[in-house]
Amino acid sequence: MKCLSHPCRHLAKRRFNAFAAVAQAAVVLLATSATAQAAISWDGGGSSMWWFDPANWSRQTDPGGPFLPPSQGQPVFATDAQINGVGGAPQTMGAEVVYDPANDPFFDAADDLAYPTGSVLTTSPSVMRDYGPQTIYRLYISRNTTNANVLRILSGDLAIESTTIIGRSGSTAEAQNLGMVIQEGGSLRLPLENLDLGNRETSGWGNGTYDYHGGILEVALEGDVGIRLSAGGSAGTGGVGKFIMRNPATGGRVRTFDFEVSSHGGNGDGMTTGVGIVELHFENGGVQPIQLQRNLVINNGLDDDMAGVHSARLDLKLDAAPSLTGGVPQNLGLFDVNFGDVFAGIITGSGDLGNVFSNVDASDTYEEGDTVSAVFGSTRYDWTITYTGNITWTDADNSVVDAITGPGTGSDVVLIGSGSETIAVDNADFDGDGDVDGADFLTWQRNLGMSAGQTGGDANNSGTVGAADLGIWQEQFSAAAATATIATVPEPGVAGLLLAALLASLPAARKRAH
Repeated sequence: MKCLSHPCRHLAKRRFNAFAAVAQAAVVLLATSATAQAAISWDGGGSSMWWFDPANWSRQTDPGGPFLPPSQGQPVFATDAQINGVGGAPQTMGAEVVYDPANDPFFDAADDLAYPTGSVLTTSPSVMRDYGPQTIYRLYISRNTTNANVLRILSGDLAIESTTIIGRSGSTAEAQNLGMVIQEGGSLRLPLENLDLGNRETSGWGNGTYDYHGGILEVALEGDVGIRLSAGGSAGTGGVGKFIMRNPATGGRVRTFDFEVSSHGGNGDGMTTGVGIVELHFENGGVQPIQLQRNLVINNGLDDDMAGVHSARLDLKLDAAPSLTGGVPQNLGLFDVNFGDVFAGIITGSGDLGNVFSNVDASDTYEEGDTVSAVFGSTRYDWTITYTGNITWTDADNSVVDAITGPGTGSDVVLIGSGSETIAVDNADFDGDGDVDGADFLTWQRNLGMSAGQTGGDANNSGTVGAADLGIWQEQFSAAAATATIATVPEPGVAGLLLAALLASLPAARKRAH
């Protein structure tokens, strides 16, 4: 029977490509011994942001081309793929390169193009079986640029053999950039090499963010180190490396050999360079722990050689309210160290602050037994952090946690619930009519310097109506204005009076604030 459906044709293509890779293995080995080709760069030459649109890539006129990453087993020279901008111009965060073979309208036609590679991942039948035919040799996002570049992964099974750096370097020694990957589905595997977020070259440093929403991310399970935040080398320390870990309802996992936070001290200052941030989100009933086959490396504080500063930070975000038992929130697992109990993994690192995290602004450290707090709505939730807890799994491949236990039970980083409290919330709706508007500003102005309570202009319940309350009003008024329709814009006369009153009040507010 002839296969006509898109999923069926896609499966047939994968089988054909896998077979082709085995049949042509000897030819590939000869090709990889030749000099590597220059990188294929995203130049946005097409009219789309789809990865498989060949017009978006730089090497369209080479003999044997046009070329398009990733490889699907064709025996041509090794090369890199790098995403640096659109049409030679800086790329904004809203313009994202989309990797989504399941929905990319260019994917079928791209099957006839050449896919540069030299990767051992396409020369070994067993590795081809494990990682699939969609293979890149190297991947850089934001290299020698000062702009921001984003890759969004929605589907596909993408493998990368060699170095992958998100946010590699700026265009000058002082310049910095941002590289970002947003993974919502599919799988990204780097079996042999590291995933670096924030790096540096002599031209400048880069900042890198990996925002995990779902799918499979596996790094260095067959060699090397793993995920490294703010990596660097002989050129110095990288910028801010950030890993955002969400908890999708669709399963998936993040699994790596090691996880290094603020990987390279060097000449880092711990503020703009040498900073590693792990941001974990509570959603869909929990936090998804990161699975480490071996070590968690937390480098924090002044480096051992006194030359640079590490800053390893932890940030807990609540996208929903945790469940409570007697006012105590549920336990949360963050890092499963020594996942699988094979490599005797530990928590280690360097820096004079010890092998512990700092809070998100590095104003304090989270020592064993310290409190970690997060707010959702009008409730503050408190946990005790331990670096000797234990996480067990019902289904590790889909990140389904069985149980989380406290101090002295293992080598994992977990949060043990300790309490919760209702807190006051900033509120500039002084007249209680459901919106923040000019009437609320006039209330604040009339009572400036007085103890008038929330209904009299004290938005933060500090006891006195002051400049801070004006700041809260401005923020909440601006947020409301951003969503207002044309019909709700004040008449010119009213708007002018409101603006004049606001400007007139600012000097008085500043004077009272001092």
